[in-house]
This record gives sequence, C-alpha cells and structure tokens, in this order.
Amino acid sequence: MLKKVKLTILAENRVSDPRLLAEQGLSIFVETPNGNLLFDTGQTDAFIKNARELAVDLKSVEAVVLSHGHYDHTGGLPFFLKEVKEIDVICHPAAANKKYKVYTGGRLDIGVPWEMSKLKEAGANFITKAHAYEVIPDVWITGEIPRNSKYETIDEKYQQRVLESYIHDEMHDDMALVIKTKKGLIVLLGCGHTGPVNSIKQAMRITKTKKIYAVIGGMHMHHMPEDRIKQIVSGMRKVNPQNLVPLHCTGFKAIQTMFKKFKNKVKLLNVGDTFEL
Repeated sequence: MLKKVKLTILAENRVSDPRLLAEQGLSIFVETPNGNLLFDTGQTDAFIKNARELAVDLKSVEAVVLSHGHYDHTGGLPFFLKEVKEIDVICHPAAANKKYKVYTGGRLDIGVPWEMSKLKEAGANFITKAHAYEVIPDVWITGEIPRNSKYETIDEKYQQRVLESYIHDEMHDDMALVIKTKKGLIVLLGCGHTGPVNSIKQAMRITKTKKIYAVIGGMHMHHMPEDRIKQIVSGMRKVNPQNLVPLHCTGFKAIQTMFKKFKNKVKLLNVGDTFEL
C-alpha cells in the first residue's frame, strides 16, 4: 500500500485562481511512487493549459484512465495525444458507444466526441477492461460496478444507440479509480453514475479493504430529488470516509447535505487545488 499520493485537479467546474480555466468536466493528475496516471481528460484542452500553469509534467503520465464515455471526461484526449504522441488509454469496452441524453426538444449527443480509429492513429493504445484491473501497483480500476443499492439508479433520460434503436443506457462503462494507501482507500469518481455507495463498496470488495480514506470526484446528484440525496449521503455515512471531496456534477444540494452529515470532513476544492497523503 502507498505511503504517498498527490492528486492535482486539472479540470473541474469551479475555479478561483485567475490564471486557470474551469469547464464542465473533470481531470485529475495522480502522482504515486509507483507511477503517474491521468484520470479523465475534461472536455477540451483546458486541463493541458492548467497543467502548464501549475508546472505539472503531463509527459510523466504512464496511462490515461477514462471513467466513462461522456464528452466532458473524454473530450481532451486528442489534445493530450498531441502532447505525448503515444499513451495507453484504459477504459471499458462500451466507453465509445453512441450515447445520448433525452430532453424535451429531442436527444443530445453526450458521448465521446472522437472516433476510436482516429485516436489509435494518433497514438492511443486502448486497453479495454470490464473487470477489476490493477493499472499500476496499488492502483486499480473497479471494472463494472454491481448495482446493489436500490436508491442508486440510472435515469431513463440516458440512452445509447444500438444498431438503429435507442435503448436505456445502463452505463456499464462507468468505473472508478481506487488507490490503496496506508490510511485506507482513495476512491476517484468521474461522475459516479452507478452511485457513490455502489462505487465505494466495489472498491472495498476488489481490494479487500474496509477503511475509506477519501472519496473524490463527481457524484451526479445535481438534479436529484432531496430524498434520494439523503439516502445516498446516509449510505456513504455508513462506510464512513475520512474525507469527502465533491466535484463536478455533485450539485449544491448534495454538498449541503454532506456538510450536515460529515462536517469538516468535506473539502471543497477547485481547479489547481491538490489533495495529498
């Protein structure tokens, strides 16, 4: 297990430093003694510009891990490939499926804004995994996350196209990154579509570790009814993470509810901020 970890937020919805850029998206630079990773790439090249301002060496990245196949987590990948030329990209086999969100006026394409064949030509070596996989020593992706929590469900407005039909997207490609440290697990969520509680329990299951040091990332409760928010936050309270860092799509109401339950364990971080062990 790791004694030292540093996480730097390169892309996120909030920013306070005037040198840096915010956007609807997420990207986190993961530094460990066993190697460095990039968790998601945001929506544009904002994370690269922020990395330059923060003196973060993106060329030290050994692999990119994509949490799921939505544009605000994968859109920056072509820009990253221009910087590094070749890189392993780890994701679920279904990450590149055609994905949509249904609105009153129709469907919006929210999938990855690139073709896998083009990125392969640009130097992306895609490594697709549906099961738990150790990316570098003491750092795993969860693989597909079991849906055991009754209150954590995927909204019907999310769809994917299969042949000529639009069907409910169960988002089996949604995965978390798990870091095993001496103080417990750090669980990184892209959007947490599968649910923060389901994701945390899968992290505990694959690492055979019960102690949760931190849960960091998007938790997808922005438009969620208050009763479901309370159920999820109560479920998280039962696994008792020592730190909570809600980012991206978590939403104000959910963050407020977390503060009531977790008090000073909740940390509000912005683009450029770091979380260190």
